[in-house]
Amino acid sequence: MPLSPSLQLGSIPPETPFYTRPGSYAVFFNEKNEVGVIRNDYGDYFLAGGGIEPGETKEEALLREVQEEAGLLANIEAYLGTAAEYFYDAGSQLYVNKIGHFFLISPYKQDLSLKVEDDHTLLWMPVEKAHPLMYHDIYRWALDEAGRRG
Repeated sequence: MPLSPSLQLGSIPPETPFYTRPGSYAVFFNEKNEVGVIRNDYGDYFLAGGGIEPGETKEEALLREVQEEAGLLANIEAYLGTAAEYFYDAGSQLYVNKIGHFFLISPYKQDLSLKVEDDHTLLWMPVEKAHPLMYHDIYRWALDEAGRRG
């Protein structure tokens, strides 16, 4: 799997310092072909996933984050690709290059005792509805990639 992004979105002013935030993110569907998305308490919509901790593989981080955010146990079905996006993080007041490693997964069980992020809610919706709601453009890219694979 490539470590560098196959797509770089966003931009920052020349000579602007930034930091890199690598993470792993999941695209998954239910029996109605609705995509699973995470909504936080601020009303922002994301794909399930998050940062890769030291010593973790991309795959380990993915499965851990899906458990923590949605209480889901899952199998990884396919690697969708890597995409990155520059954005300004108002909280840290710094620019970030968010590098996302995206996977198609198949959840096989939900165990809410595994869920640790109380401010994250799993919602199911048609891709057409989820697509414009995504907080980052790289999440939209991942939904498009999953759609191209059928």
